[in-house]
Amino acid sequence: MSVHAIRISLFLSVALLPSWGIALHAQAPYIPDVTEAREKEWRALVATAQSAYASGRAADGVDPARQALALSEELFGPDDPRALISANDLALQLEATGRFRESELLLRRVFDSYARTRGEDDPSCQMALENLVDFYLARKRFDVARPLVEYALATFRRTTGGRSERSLRMEGVLASLPAEKPAPPVTEQPAVLLDH
Repeated sequence: MSVHAIRISLFLSVALLPSWGIALHAQAPYIPDVTEAREKEWRALVATAQSAYASGRAADGVDPARQALALSEELFGPDDPRALISANDLALQLEATGRFRESELLLRRVFDSYARTRGEDDPSCQMALENLVDFYLARKRFDVARPLVEYALATFRRTTGGRSERSLRMEGVLASLPAEKPAPPVTEQPAVLLDH
């Protein structure tokens, strides 16, 4: 799977979501016609945002992605996979439009939530981890990327095997990272006595 495909596979996975029931921490009460209409509205916003991103018009997808995230959090709760897909969608839109800080926060949120609710071995969590690694690599923030790549490599080796596509990719990424700069040596300063 190419890096681009990995970056958007979580983004596009909303099309594969079945019509799940509302999560326990979601909107209360569940009102069949109203809630179903609002979920349909969420799906339409997601489709609009994803279409804009896929056609290279990320700026046009920011507002629908933002609306989809707000609606998904209200309907399903902040840790529901649909809300996390919406957060990931918005993060990719923001990254493509140069709003890196907000994008980074959303990508971290998605990874942290999947890790907390599904565990680090979950495929969605692993995809979110790869998205975060790719974000830092693209920004040349190797000091932040390196520990994530090492963590991803250990996780992927354990869950998918040492010769899996994910493991091999992380091995390649790790090998391509610039060498860490050693910390400057600590020199002791002579003690200075002050006369009072």
